[in-house]
Amino acid sequence: MTDPMLNTDRCLLFQQGNNGHAVVLLPGLCGSELEMGVIPRLLKAAGYTYAIPSVKGYSAHTGITSYKNWIDEVEQFVTDLMATHSSVSLVGLSMGATLSLAVAARNPMIQSLSILSPVLIFDGWSVPWYYPLLKAIYLLGFRNWHYKETAPFGVKNLEMRKRIKKAVEGNNISELGAAHLPARHLIESLKLIKETKKELPSVTVDILIIHAIDDETASPKNPDLILESISSETRRTIWLGNSYHIITVDNEREIVANETINFIAQSIKKREISREINLNTSSLIIKNRNET
Repeated sequence: MTDPMLNTDRCLLFQQGNNGHAVVLLPGLCGSELEMGVIPRLLKAAGYTYAIPSVKGYSAHTGITSYKNWIDEVEQFVTDLMATHSSVSLVGLSMGATLSLAVAARNPMIQSLSILSPVLIFDGWSVPWYYPLLKAIYLLGFRNWHYKETAPFGVKNLEMRKRIKKAVEGNNISELGAAHLPARHLIESLKLIKETKKELPSVTVDILIIHAIDDETASPKNPDLILESISSETRRTIWLGNSYHIITVDNEREIVANETINFIAQSIKKREISREINLNTSSLIIKNRNET
């Protein structure tokens, strides 16, 4: 069954599948479907319903709202999909990964979480020295400014970098996502990070983390922090050695896409096997020896 609302103003991208399972894709802040690389195509081939929700204030050209609104909207979107699908998984990239963690902390019924290049600390090697001062500048009342993305634009692949650079210079949509981040968006993202850090122990769903060792935006400290804090029993980490931040379109994009699809399928299969075992196993009643 297709919810007509999912294919209209609530979505940037929507594809109805036939296997009964759904995947919500969350690009980076003010990002686009181009950031997700071939993941949507592989999901379609495997029969999944997939969607990129249009989140007011988070998605590009949707105004500015509180980070709390971002979490609420995605959580409601997931809940609506759960009404018509056997399971719902989340796949988030960059700040979309952070947002995915925040939603999963609220909803333990999410099947699995694939977080790609998660950002909880802006500590990569290309982050400018003045970055920590931006919040202070904002609080002092200087708010009419944008943070502009610069080389290497999140990718190690030189051809892709040239393409992104051309798009950025023309202020066009690219695999990088937004070329400029308004100050208010940036400040709300910092609030989202702060909230997500506090809620990490509430994350219990199956989780896959894929991160580049040379990520220029978020160092390996980010996955380490997540793994130290979450409560998930099933967790897998993959480290990439030939990519930067936007791993979905960089040199190891095929590894990222295939591992993501495989993890979703394995998580679903694990749950099905567990359910089958529980259904076929008689209840075990334990009594004390003295009880009659």
